[in-house]
Amino acid sequence: MPKFFYTDCVVTDLKQIDFHRDEFTARINGRTAKRLAMTHDLYHHLMGADRSGKSRVWFYAPGFNKALVIAAVRPAGQEHNVLRNRAISSPYKMIVRTLLAGVLAWFATWALLAVPVLSWYGANAQKGVPLLETLSLQIGAGVAFLSFSYWLWVRLKMHRLQRWPSGDLTPYTQATVPIPDAALQVTAKAAEELVD
Repeated sequence: MPKFFYTDCVVTDLKQIDFHRDEFTARINGRTAKRLAMTHDLYHHLMGADRSGKSRVWFYAPGFNKALVIAAVRPAGQEHNVLRNRAISSPYKMIVRTLLAGVLAWFATWALLAVPVLSWYGANAQKGVPLLETLSLQIGAGVAFLSFSYWLWVRLKMHRLQRWPSGDLTPYTQATVPIPDAALQVTAKAAEELVD
C-alpha cells in the first residue's frame, strides 16, 4: 500500500546510483537511504541547500520494494516556496503508464488464456477466438481504468500536500555504522606495540 507523509529533515551526501531512473543514495538525519528517487531540479536544490537547516520534505513510498520518492521540498525559512516533483503528477506520464498497463494486460490475457480457451472449443476456433478477444479487451480496459484511477489519485494527493500526515523515515533508512578512521587504527596499533 502506498504511503504519503512528510518530515522535517536534513538531506546530505546525495549520490546518483542509477542514471536511467534518477535514483540516489543519501543521508537523511544521519541515517542512510539506499534508494531515493527524485527529479534533477530537486536534486540540484538539495545539493545547494543549506546543510545545517532542516527542510520539510514530502515522501511518497509506492510500495512493492520500489525506491522512496521525494514528492516535494520546502526549504527552511520559506513557508510559501514548495518545489514539487513534477514527474509524479505529469499528465503525459499518467497517460503513457495507463496505456502501457492496458496493453500489457491485453497481451498477458492473450498469452495466458489462448491455450485453455482454444482447447476448450477444440476444432471450433471460430467461437473461441471472439470469446478470447472479448475477454482480453475487457481485462485490458479494466486494468487501464484501474491504472488511470490510481495515477489520478496520486496526482490529487500531490496537489494537497498540506493534508499529508507527519511520518517516520526509520522503515526506509538504515542506521549508519561509523567506520573507524585509519589514523585511529594506526594509533591503536602503536599503543598496543608500546604496551608490549
